Amino acid sequence: MSTIASNLSKTFKAAQIDGPNQPWKIVDMPHRELKPTEVLIKVLASGICGSDHFVEDGSWPGIVYPRVAGHEVVGRVAALGSDVKPVAHLVIGALVGVGWNGGYCSVCEPCREGDFAGCVEMQVSGFTFDGGHAEYIYAPRSAVVSVPESATKYASYAEIAPMMCAGVTVYGALKASGYTPGDLCVIQGIGGLGHMAIQFAAKLGLRVYVVTTSPSKGELAKSLGAHGFFISSPNTVDEIQALGGAKLIICSAPYSKVISDLIPAVARNGTIMLVGATTDGKIQIDNVLFNMSRVTLKGWSCGVAKDAEECLNFAALTGVRSVVETYSLEEFSKAYGIVKTGNPKFRNVITFPE
Repeated sequence: MSTIASNLSKTFKAAQIDGPNQPWKIVDMPHRELKPTEVLIKVLASGICGSDHFVEDGSWPGIVYPRVAGHEVVGRVAALGSDVKPVAHLVIGALVGVGWNGGYCSVCEPCREGDFAGCVEMQVSGFTFDGGHAEYIYAPRSAVVSVPESATKYASYAEIAPMMCAGVTVYGALKASGYTPGDLCVIQGIGGLGHMAIQFAAKLGLRVYVVTTSPSKGELAKSLGAHGFFISSPNTVDEIQALGGAKLIICSAPYSKVISDLIPAVARNGTIMLVGATTDGKIQIDNVLFNMSRVTLKGWSCGVAKDAEECLNFAALTGVRSVVETYSLEEFSKAYGIVKTGNPKFRNVITFPE
């Protein structure tokens, strides 16, 4: 038998899309029986990520419609599937989250090697099953992130939600870069990913500079922890090289031309981490530069539940937080439209009453 909260209604509201390039609409969805290994979560906040557009335009392979997007979710456990043991964070009322990685099989070769993010059967929240832009989400237990109650002492639910994707992505990329404290880290972009990368990089002991388009954005970057900034120009690479070159470049904004132009700013034995998904063409590289300077180019995507928990704990200890603007579910189309046009302040988040 599933454990179900006594006050559960028969239906719940969700922002749903019926097919590629169709409008988002608010619908009433019926509650269903929990699968044995599922957890039902009452959503408190759900961040809108730029990758939600893959659901809207149908470019992600295998999406079954109608579909509810959303993979930056914070909420409380409302019910447990029959095979979910009520331990640790898997108890009614526990504060939890769900990120991009919607669960893994544990038996494929990548999983057996400990690379759960590379699971060949990996579920993706809001893509292979309905996501968090709704009052409730049915999530596989392996996707459920334990959110420390202490996190709510420094951040709202809405500020915690983007940690499930944007936060854990840039935090994981920084850890995987092989950095040394004091290294010059150049961050391209101050958007949803970039503004969190600035904070994490500074707290991890890197010397952080940002490439941006205006002095006002540069000052904003400094308020987030950056040590300085460069205004994007034909001289940017020379200015960075005058500081010895960047040992680490974090490319967070999805503009292939900007990324291509910034690559020569990397230092010898430096690393370029790609965390933003470009949609405007291919990145151009100079293989001679890579060969002679022994440069590493590496991609990074969102981690699994345990990675998100580490990210949350680090953020809680150091004060890293996302900057958000909040909207109600009824305002979803407006909030999504702002993200789609590339004009959110940082992260737009749908909030729900507790």
